[in-house]
Amino acid sequence: MTFRAITATLTTRTALHAGTGKDTDTTDDLLRRDARGRLLIPGTAIAGALRSIATRLAPRFTDTEPCQALTGLTNRACRCSVCRLFGDVNPQEDNETATAARLIVYDAVLDALPQRSIRDGVGIDRVTGAAARRERLKFDYEVLPAGTTFKLRLEIDPRLEHPEQTLLLLAAALAEWEQGRGAIGGRVGRGLGAFNLDNVQWLEYDLHHIDNLLVFLRDGPPWHAQGDCSWLAGQVQKARQQVKPWNHRLRLIARSWVQAEFTLAATGPFLTVDLVQAGRSGFDHAPTLEAYEKGARPVLPGSSLRGVMRSHAERIARTLATLNAWNAGKDAADRKTHFLMGCPACNPLTSKMTDPVASCNSWLKSLSRAERENLERWGAEDKLCLACRLFGSPWNGSRLRVEDAPFVGDRVETKVLDFLAIDRFTGGGRDTAKFDAVVLWKPKFRARILLENPEPWELGWLALVLRDLHDGLITVGFGAAKGFGQCTIEDPRLTFGVIDGNDFPFPTPEDQQTITARKRLIKTGQGESGVYRTISYDQKAQADWRVLAEGWVKAFNNLVNDHRHPFGNESVRDSYFDQIDDYWLSDLYPARVS
Repeated sequence: MTFRAITATLTTRTALHAGTGKDTDTTDDLLRRDARGRLLIPGTAIAGALRSIATRLAPRFTDTEPCQALTGLTNRACRCSVCRLFGDVNPQEDNETATAARLIVYDAVLDALPQRSIRDGVGIDRVTGAAARRERLKFDYEVLPAGTTFKLRLEIDPRLEHPEQTLLLLAAALAEWEQGRGAIGGRVGRGLGAFNLDNVQWLEYDLHHIDNLLVFLRDGPPWHAQGDCSWLAGQVQKARQQVKPWNHRLRLIARSWVQAEFTLAATGPFLTVDLVQAGRSGFDHAPTLEAYEKGARPVLPGSSLRGVMRSHAERIARTLATLNAWNAGKDAADRKTHFLMGCPACNPLTSKMTDPVASCNSWLKSLSRAERENLERWGAEDKLCLACRLFGSPWNGSRLRVEDAPFVGDRVETKVLDFLAIDRFTGGGRDTAKFDAVVLWKPKFRARILLENPEPWELGWLALVLRDLHDGLITVGFGAAKGFGQCTIEDPRLTFGVIDGNDFPFPTPEDQQTITARKRLIKTGQGESGVYRTISYDQKAQADWRVLAEGWVKAFNNLVNDHRHPFGNESVRDSYFDQIDDYWLSDLYPARVS
């Protein structure tokens, strides 16, 4: 028998939340601890994140049939390579072909107690742009700081079937983590849980000799032994040579990704409020800080950037839908019908179907139990608006991740500002309406956005949002009405990763100009990142990239024009076309001025 294992160092790049779901007087969601009170990442969380990547990668390298997790459970056990490694996703008690997990994933435990912090979250009302007071969407949770280091330990069961091919898949999944595209824990789409995986080693210890076996039984597994550091690179190189074309019947398998990195530079005062820091400092408002080796530094939470991106993306989509309805309708009532039947972005904070632009979740919850179970089994993406497809909903996880953005620079400049509300009757200061704030002055943050399996219309939509962010049409953080949060984008970098050249998200239908640009860009894709080929934005090929960007935006416009929400209903209220007094608002503020 041979002991085989993999060790690595896992270092968080952003704050991490592996929660328990239990609340205290301090926070709504505590970090997970073991019986001795040590903080940890459960092995189940590590295995689940790793299995998710392996499930999407497997059909591109090893299996002729994908895992039932992608195609739907049947009445038989799944025997794919992922299930052979992580345990059968559909075990059958009367079927002897199902197997238990052959990969043992240990808890990653912290012996030292790092500094923890409390993160605040709040939902933004889509109409007022302020905190959603009616829905009471204020919450907080405990997080570990960026820079926390864990020891990753994976053990291979000797009974693993087809080890050569199965370990190739495991290496391909670990390579994604090594390249910085992994995330563990909760709220990963909102910036938490990103990490770097370093020092990956393959351990192999022969237990056939009696002396080795006695040492193993006495001292335990040799986790601290020096292993083979070249194992992962060798396995990934073999995986690249076994790439298979994408089966278009399967939308969920790995095809491509796009990563945008840029410096978000504030042009004036900037503040994302941290209530805990405010309480410690004695000010009414104070910026969000994260701990690191030299103390604490500002950080832009991914939830803050993602929130304003979604809100503005919804605004763009509804504006286009309003314009389409105005052009297609004969009167206000007809325009209202066209808008509600084709609105591409719901209001995710609403809980009632009678609310204006009711959320997809409120409609889906109104379905029968059998219909909901069917959607839970096969997916609800076709029943969602475009915003919920891209940014996520309770029925569909998002493929878009917006990481926490660390502060750039060595010197943090702050200002203390005082505010006073004015009494509308006297014109003087209003009693008890004095407050102050510590704000950052012209800070810079390095942001990273990752989208898996991007569609052309998604790229076009995000391009419009980032363009408006650069132009100052979107404010980030607290105090938009006070002139806070104006930003611009500096030093942008755009990288695409594709398993095969045909996986690149080219706009369709392609004209001759797009085809020419596509061929030239594919030839430039000589970089490698894990099992993916990379294509990076180059200033020299700006004309070709512009052709693609225009095609992506056109794809988004076409989809908005053709979109029909499955639950669109003209009898539902609308906050623009459906006003009292004979639809005065749409007449006073027409979508198109003659």
